[in-house]
Amino acid sequence: MAHLTPKENLLRVMNGEIPEWVPSYSYYGPLPGVDEEPPNMSVMNSYLMGNRMGLAPGQGFTDIWGVPYESVNAVGGFPLPKPGVFILDDIRKWRDVIKAPDISHVDWEQVAKTDMEKLPYSRDKVALLYGPGGGYFQLLMAFMGFTEGLCAMYEEPEEVKELFDYVHSFYLGIAKKYIEYVKPDVLSIGDDTASERVPFVSVETFRDLLLPYYDDFARLGRDRAIPINFHNCGKSGVYFNDLVRIGVTSWEPVQLSNDIHEIQKKFGRHLVIGGGWEGRGRLVEPDVTDEEIRESVRVALDSYARNGGFMFAGAYTPGSIDDARTKHMNEVLQREVYDYGHTFYK
Repeated sequence: MAHLTPKENLLRVMNGEIPEWVPSYSYYGPLPGVDEEPPNMSVMNSYLMGNRMGLAPGQGFTDIWGVPYESVNAVGGFPLPKPGVFILDDIRKWRDVIKAPDISHVDWEQVAKTDMEKLPYSRDKVALLYGPGGGYFQLLMAFMGFTEGLCAMYEEPEEVKELFDYVHSFYLGIAKKYIEYVKPDVLSIGDDTASERVPFVSVETFRDLLLPYYDDFARLGRDRAIPINFHNCGKSGVYFNDLVRIGVTSWEPVQLSNDIHEIQKKFGRHLVIGGGWEGRGRLVEPDVTDEEIRESVRVALDSYARNGGFMFAGAYTPGSIDDARTKHMNEVLQREVYDYGHTFYK
């Protein structure tokens, strides 16, 4: 009979141990269809993040750098950079455009206290992840768009480095202050550097322009002896030799375009795989049955969870904010993860 809390069970996985059951990594809080606390929850730095979630379709905000975002109904209201609106068109002119706000007046202890009070669960029940910062590739693309951003990385790498130096110093300085008050259980770095089929940049470019900043940010986790999670969508497995070397201990969401078996063979439980399931193909057909969804969960766990080092990280993306069908499918999905996952290591 299980005696660990969901938090303890997740941290056992992230520390390279066999858990009591297969945890389901939670992106947005409570897991649909499961009547217990989620194993983890991100604590959002409200100064950096603002009110990004819960926006009505078409609503938006402008981030601290001046990038406009808007809620996109097709992905359940998640905010994305406003299409075709870029604040930087020439990387050589970034100093004229990219201005970090003055934070000398910010009481980080009070910001952290306020953010913690907003959490719906006690921290002794859920593992807290701190994540703002580390998304340098995505930030450049938000500033310039993919065409100009990728060209800048190829044509003007030194200018890109100087821009990254600037934003990294800003984010790192805040993180050092904020996490001393929050004391997170996991440090999470997020940067989507790959599409489903291929990485956006070569390993050489990754090592030259991005890895040094990830490494410096990851030191916050290494120095505190807490697990380091890396969020990277797409076929990004080619980067994880380097990311494991700098201390990354878990990766999500590991999409099926990656050779998950080979990755597990290479790293064992030193790199926790969060993923192994995607809502695609038959699973997104209008007449997909609940049993087919449940079977897909069992296949994922049977394939990737046998030796530990695995957490389920997957969900259906709603087609709109009020998408009842998708909500039902996610309830079926998570209920099976819970039921089958709790018998898995018996």
